[in-house]
Amino acid sequence: MWTEVRIVMINDRFSGGPQTILGPAGCGPDVAVLHEGADATIITLDERDERVPHLLKLLEGHDKDYFERRRDRFTDEELEAAPLLVMRYDPNATVFAGPMMGTTYDMSDACPRCGAGARQTSAIFIDGEFLPRLEGRRAATTSHDDVLVDENLAAALAQSGATALSFRDVFAAFEERGFRIPWRQVCAAHTMPPMSPRSTGIDLAEPCPCGRSCFGGKEEVPFRLAYRAADLADIHDVNVTWEWYGILGFTGDLSESVLPYPHFLVTPKVRRIFRDAGVTGFDWLPIRVVDE
Repeated sequence: MWTEVRIVMINDRFSGGPQTILGPAGCGPDVAVLHEGADATIITLDERDERVPHLLKLLEGHDKDYFERRRDRFTDEELEAAPLLVMRYDPNATVFAGPMMGTTYDMSDACPRCGAGARQTSAIFIDGEFLPRLEGRRAATTSHDDVLVDENLAAALAQSGATALSFRDVFAAFEERGFRIPWRQVCAAHTMPPMSPRSTGIDLAEPCPCGRSCFGGKEEVPFRLAYRAADLADIHDVNVTWEWYGILGFTGDLSESVLPYPHFLVTPKVRRIFRDAGVTGFDWLPIRVVDE
């Protein structure tokens, strides 16, 4: 495992351009790439690279002019050895879905303030305007972290005998009509126990009294989800976290609400099925097992 440090500099906010920082930091074209569409420069380094602290020192005083993100990278051997993997998808390729689009939920056991614990009761409806994002893909996620797969991949998952796995239909919703598309929503029947407090890269800026929602990420700290060894006694191939992530957007009226959502945790067996299907766009992050 190694930790990637990615720094995005907004070019026009640096007098003299980004080279005034990159040059003294020793960051050349081997690690710095110009993103012309965003007028930004992206620097990617190993956390252990001696240029990282030097670069951050040079960026002091430019807090609003750059963004920093750290994330762990793993070998195939490390991914295969993990008891569970967090599925994280490219946020730029998600499709919008949820209660605003017509998906229905049973709220009887949900938190009345944040909506955590809502139980989906219908097919999932995605915004039809986002259909082009599914073209050429075998899998994707929604803005609520729901996992979607095409019908052939769904069949492969079903035939694998993966435990705690079920599916729902997927509909594309438009202003005056909707229709079923040849995709399926992957659903998990098992919820994990609460995570260990030794998890990192998780922010709780606006905690809900239920203690279950409003979790977010700290981009500058790697996301590392930890569980106690005892928590793994009853894991399945497909699981979701007890915690629900995302912003607090539940108004009490589902048609005008954005619900928080749990993360998917799957075994390496499920990852292999996605990999063999040629699926790209997911980061697979091993959970950490800790003693408490």
